[in-house]
Amino acid sequence: MKRLLKKYWLLFILLIVSITFFYFHLYRYLTIDALIDYRLLIKNWAYTHYLISIGLYILTFTVLIACGIPCATFLTLLGGFLFGTIAVLYAIFSTTTGGLILYFTVRTAFGEHLASTSMRWVKKIEQGFKENAFNYLLTLRLVPIFPCWLSNISAGILNIPITTFLAATIIGIFPSTLIYTLVGRSFDKILAEQNLDLLNFMLTPSILLPLLGLAILSLVPVVYKNIKKRNKNG
Repeated sequence: MKRLLKKYWLLFILLIVSITFFYFHLYRYLTIDALIDYRLLIKNWAYTHYLISIGLYILTFTVLIACGIPCATFLTLLGGFLFGTIAVLYAIFSTTTGGLILYFTVRTAFGEHLASTSMRWVKKIEQGFKENAFNYLLTLRLVPIFPCWLSNISAGILNIPITTFLAATIIGIFPSTLIYTLVGRSFDKILAEQNLDLLNFMLTPSILLPLLGLAILSLVPVVYKNIKKRNKNG
């Protein structure tokens, strides 16, 4: 019994948090509509309790990522909205730390068993990791082919070195984190504007640059697939 608890205690905690999250439908608050409804309340609270709000933001972000709950995009936007550009650091820290917790959880609980499995998706990722762990994980972070939680689990299963995991994660998530933070920073301005000249407003650097970044980011998977297809045909 003690051996099981030692091996699976962190997994049990993450499962309890995940079940609680979905049982109480807390995902309803991870939406743009919820942000619009409560934006003034949370903005004022964050301003009044600045350090506490940063701590709660990082803690919530980290725990949800550790539980494999897809929330990074929304919480990064929220960070930009509440804290400005500095939220890039908070989001990267939270995403990396949460991913590391999930990585260790899987590595401790299932690493040996799943590494020997014949599951197709495990074998496919394993082959890529064996060729070059850093480059392959970096690609998974830069190009949203696989969900973030799946990359974290796969790295744990295949026992990727911690330094490789951390370096590839931080470098790989930086571009998208920066872009979504800048979008979130402009969110308050977008909602506050009334009777605005839409064209001039959209051409302001604080609005235009993040939108251009999102457009470029959305093209990355297409470019990646084309390059991969050409290399295979060549």
